[in-house]
Amino acid sequence: MKADPLAGRHTGQLVYDADCGFCTRSAAWIDPAAVPWHTLDLVAVGVTEQVAGANAGWLVDGRITRLGAPAIAAALRTRPGAARLLGWLLTVPGIRGLAGVVYPRIAANRHRMPGGTAACRIAAPDET
Repeated sequence: MKADPLAGRHTGQLVYDADCGFCTRSAAWIDPAAVPWHTLDLVAVGVTEQVAGANAGWLVDGRITRLGAPAIAAALRTRPGAARLLGWLLTVPGIRGLAGVVYPRIAANRHRMPGGTAACRIAAPDET
């Protein structure tokens, strides 16, 4: 059996919205080394405050390389066991498409999720 090149390595960090209880709890479960976007130089990592506030990100070598569901998938793939399998499943073409539809809906309604508060609410594009 071939060794997994990602086994035991953490190749990036999940970036999340620390003002959101749902996001904080989810990030802690997905990636214990997750970093709040509020602590980053957003210009240096390549995203705007609006993008960072509305999406999870995957930070590699000082740059956000993925946003939304692909960021979650990347973070999950660094975890052991079932979480890693879920991360890989999120990259399968049909499931990846579904995740791309579901993730923005969860993000838009995160204030309604367990642990969510009014601080979790993100403005719709036409509200900004």
